[in-house]
Amino acid sequence: MKYINKIPSEDGQRTEELLQLGYKRLKEPKSTGAAILFSLPLSILLMLLAILWCYLLDPTLFDFLNKEGMSLEITIDFTFILYCAGTILCLLIHEFIHAVFIPGVFHSNKTYWGLNGAFGFVYTEEEITRARLLLVSVMPLFLISFVLPVILSSVGIWNHYLIFLSVFNAGGACVDLLNMVLIFVQVPARGTVVSNGYSTFYKSAL
Repeated sequence: MKYINKIPSEDGQRTEELLQLGYKRLKEPKSTGAAILFSLPLSILLMLLAILWCYLLDPTLFDFLNKEGMSLEITIDFTFILYCAGTILCLLIHEFIHAVFIPGVFHSNKTYWGLNGAFGFVYTEEEITRARLLLVSVMPLFLISFVLPVILSSVGIWNHYLIFLSVFNAGGACVDLLNMVLIFVQVPARGTVVSNGYSTFYKSAL
């Protein structure tokens, strides 16, 4: 796995090679902005599911919603800075979980990671099976927003900030879920998938 500053643009020569090998272009949003726009309804749905899950784990943490009137006060102090750092760390852990489920990630010359401001990303040009790519896509959502809350709640360190991180992670996984839907619908069950810049190609198993 190597470091890059940004996800590269589509390589036209590589596209021709993939088409000659029998790959087809996945029908998907043409830019990150478009993907985020299309996935906003999924973001709302995922956050609602995460909120419901957190409520089922400990309903008492939502008692403040039953009080008359609510006020929001933000104090910029050391604790606030730690909370911001924790949010950024959550984003990085999200991307790291994506990475560890990519086959041979730490020895791959076609897998990259990078930072874009406070956000991280993982990008691979390895050929990945449909099933594995679905797993890579869903694991950060599953582990951070659904498994980790159960663990933290069971050991008694569940609180409002951790609920926020859980819901925040779920909302941020909306593009992952959109990609899963596109892959599940378009790619054959035993197909393989490969990325070329922001474009995705797939073919059926032989």
